[in-house]
Amino acid sequence: MLGWLKRLFGSEPARPAFSPAIPPSPREPQLPPPAVPPEPPPPAAVHGVPPAIDEELRSVDASLSLLCRSEVLDRGQNLTGYAFELREDVAGRVRATGRRARDFMDGLLVEQIDRYGHGAALKARRLCLRVWEGFLAHPALARLQGLDATLLVRPELPVRAASAETLACAARLREAGVHIVIDHGEPGPWLDSVLPQADAALFRMGFCLPEDLGLYIRAVRQRRADLPVWAWEVGTPDEFELAARLGCAAFSGGFVTRREDWKGNSLSPHGMRLASLLQRLRSGVDTQEIAVILKHDLALAYRLLRYVNAAAWGLNHHISSVEQAILVLGQQPLQRWVSMMLLGSARSAPGAAVVMEDALVRGRMLELLGGLRGERDPAAQLFVLGLFSLLDVALKVPLEDAIRPLKLPDAMQDALLHQRGPMAPYLELVLAFERGDAQRVTSFADVLGIDVGELNRLQFEALDWVHSAEA
Repeated sequence: MLGWLKRLFGSEPARPAFSPAIPPSPREPQLPPPAVPPEPPPPAAVHGVPPAIDEELRSVDASLSLLCRSEVLDRGQNLTGYAFELREDVAGRVRATGRRARDFMDGLLVEQIDRYGHGAALKARRLCLRVWEGFLAHPALARLQGLDATLLVRPELPVRAASAETLACAARLREAGVHIVIDHGEPGPWLDSVLPQADAALFRMGFCLPEDLGLYIRAVRQRRADLPVWAWEVGTPDEFELAARLGCAAFSGGFVTRREDWKGNSLSPHGMRLASLLQRLRSGVDTQEIAVILKHDLALAYRLLRYVNAAAWGLNHHISSVEQAILVLGQQPLQRWVSMMLLGSARSAPGAAVVMEDALVRGRMLELLGGLRGERDPAAQLFVLGLFSLLDVALKVPLEDAIRPLKLPDAMQDALLHQRGPMAPYLELVLAFERGDAQRVTSFADVLGIDVGELNRLQFEALDWVHSAEA
């Protein structure tokens, strides 16, 4: 559970293991020396790739290779790791399909992780990267040193068994603490050959029938009864329930933050109290009135004192009264704290911590974008905008109903409800980045005058900021 949640809610649940079937490595991985590939023949003879491929590969700007992030969850819908892939349009720029092109794209993925991914976030979570089987021998994997890495390995030719070199590389990587997961959903010669060196097998549920997952699990278990199966591209809560019922051990997809029809749902009494408190704060009521409201909610007052007395504030003395806590925080940080409390008011729901983290990362990215443009007060508002963009998902009520009691500024409401106004381009840029929608990313980045190449860095800065409380 996030350190943020520990501070906000006054509880300290144990951090969930990534998967009961794949315990974390007891020591820091020491990646083996990569296998030395044979000297390649002249470019024209390399697997049919013409000499022009070198020029084409060089034309792909690494700074524009934006990383799409998806969360990895366990059966309790606790966040355990992240999976990163290059956005599709970058791969699409390389039209060749040979090994050199695949090596280049996988190397580009690893290079971006190496550049930005050695902060608090990936020290606290497992990293999953999808690579092709030949990349297991690539020297670029040494850049993952010190990270809890899992390679999702896809085949070159599923109808052909993996080479002895591939299997030897997989064995060496596993000995070094790197997990190897089969990323292929059809039984056959390749899957059979790799199973002995696998820590799990992964099935992608996108565009598949529900029964396909059951058939795949049975086929894997007939070959290795002890091998965990992971479910990827899980799009709905029903798909998650199916995969969990069939025994899958890890999950990734948009099912936790998926929007449903929540018409008729309303804010809980606790949520209404927080919304009312936030509205009063925004209207500028005096400190004494806010203190009276907080004192009538013992749990809320307790959490406020815990938050203010956290070590990160660097105070030299203990704050023991609500009035002191309000003065120490100040108006804007207090509004931010109440906003986070409102977002986390449904924390007992499955996946609530994941929604909370997604909202915090999104809010921090928006705030950083505002900072890039020299914004100050608007940057703080952008943080709240990002936070409230998932308020309906957190509280399971329509977004319009969720924000109505808050009486937000018109610019924030326009951005949230109508995708218009001066704050909308910031939110739309981050949403497009999360979806890997290259065209919209470029469009909104141009509107804001922001270098697209900065977005990977901002994503990891936001992730590290969220995880810094646990560092």
